[in-house]
Amino acid sequence: MTDIERLTPETPERVTLDIGVARAAADEALALQLGTTTRVQIEAMTDRLTGHIRSALAELPRDSPGKPAPTHEEAAALLAAARTGAALAHSAYHAMRDLAFVLRHLAGRCEKGRAAAGAAGAGVPPGSLTPG
Repeated sequence: MTDIERLTPETPERVTLDIGVARAAADEALALQLGTTTRVQIEAMTDRLTGHIRSALAELPRDSPGKPAPTHEEAAALLAAARTGAALAHSAYHAMRDLAFVLRHLAGRCEKGRAAAGAAGAGVPPGSLTPG
C-alpha cells in the first residue's frame, strides 16, 4: 500500500474539510516562532495539520485514476516525514511549516472545487439530485 492509498479513508463516508478551521490552523502554525515554541507544541500542531490535510485529500479528486496530483504526492511525502518523531526540533518545526503551506493550498483547492460544484448545480430544480 502506497502513502497515497493510506491517505484515503477506508470507510465509504465522505470526509469534508472545514475550510475556515483549516486555514486558521495553518495561520496559527505559521505564526509560531522557532525559538519560543516547544517541541510538544510543534508536535501537537503537526497532528492538527495532518488531520486537516487528510480531510482535504479525501475530498479532492485525483487528476487521473492511479496517478495522484502533484499536491497529493507532496502531501503524502510531508505526512510520511512528519511521522518520524526522532527529528530534531528545528527539522520538526520546518516540517510543520511545510504542512501549513500545503494545507493552505489544499484548502484553496477545496474551496474552488466547492464553488465550481455549486455553480454547476445552480440550474438544477429544487428537489432534484445535485452533482456531488
